[in-house]
Amino acid sequence: MYFAFDSDQEEFRSSLRRLLSERAPMTRVREVAEHGTYDAETWQLLTSNMGIPGLHIAEEFGGGGFSVLETAIVAQELGRALTPVPMLGTTGAIEAVLRLGSAEQHRALLPELLDGSAIGALALSGAKDTTVAAARVRATGDPSAPLLTGRLDYVAFGHVADLLVVPALTPAGDTVGLYVIESGAAGVRITAQPSLDPTRPVATVELTDTPAALLGSDPESIGRVVDLVRTLLANEALGAAEAVLEMAVTYAKQRVQFNRPIGSFQAIKHKCADMAIAIDAAQATVMYASMCAESDNEEFPRVAVMAKSQAAECLTLCASQNIQIHGGIGFTWEADPHLYFRRAKATEPLFGDHAHHTDLLADLVGI
Repeated sequence: MYFAFDSDQEEFRSSLRRLLSERAPMTRVREVAEHGTYDAETWQLLTSNMGIPGLHIAEEFGGGGFSVLETAIVAQELGRALTPVPMLGTTGAIEAVLRLGSAEQHRALLPELLDGSAIGALALSGAKDTTVAAARVRATGDPSAPLLTGRLDYVAFGHVADLLVVPALTPAGDTVGLYVIESGAAGVRITAQPSLDPTRPVATVELTDTPAALLGSDPESIGRVVDLVRTLLANEALGAAEAVLEMAVTYAKQRVQFNRPIGSFQAIKHKCADMAIAIDAAQATVMYASMCAESDNEEFPRVAVMAKSQAAECLTLCASQNIQIHGGIGFTWEADPHLYFRRAKATEPLFGDHAHHTDLLADLVGI
């Protein structure tokens, strides 16, 4: 099996990287992050001109008709640039509607999500949220016109979303389904919260008898939605780790100590080598997970867990080593390394931390 993107995909990556460097440089990222919002101009450009949220969605639904690999490239480049746009949540919401929704819901919800006129938020942090014991929102009333009540914390870009996909106990109370609600519906209160990672702001969503529509409650389909988001999150972390390594190597060549570039010292070389080895290892796992997502094969649930866990650990290693290489300036607000470290620490618990992934993988392989 050949773990590499083809020439067309690499050309697409180059175009996207060039666009982000021109339209959303780090100065722009910082400006948007300080306001706790998202880069609306870049998001509009990515959605209206490039159809980013639905690249891998079939053309019959209004998507681009490409593969998950193209979407993985987008996630990597957005992670590399720390671009503050609601890509992950919108793509997750699209996947939930597509896998669980009815034909009528496809027609009603997908067009606006795909063209960027509506922002989606997937109010999930992992598979635990879809278990009866962990559900924090409850659906009541008529199953055909349910009302949701409960609270969800740390919803990424929740305060700018137009449409939220929410896990909630069904009225029968024996299973969890995914429901869709509009942010402006009755009983919805969304409050922006401080975020460790300012490039991925979060919000608290409080629901009180909020009208909703059930997408579906099939555990396997919900699991596939979670697995796809895990895989894209892994690609995002991988892209950020690659950017961090480049940053560290560039600084090590420029910074002079004792009349020598610090990159000539063995300790610095070892740190950079450790980062490169971790990235190479993560690349293989993340690429395989993306390929499994495209074929939607039986290995996908296991590999998605492995990819997210390994990529998150890789980013944490690289981000922390990068700060060490930069020295004291690395964690100051004026320097960029701390932004990647914040992204790393905020990514770790998303859709399960390393311990949770280890337990989940053991269950999946029957250990």
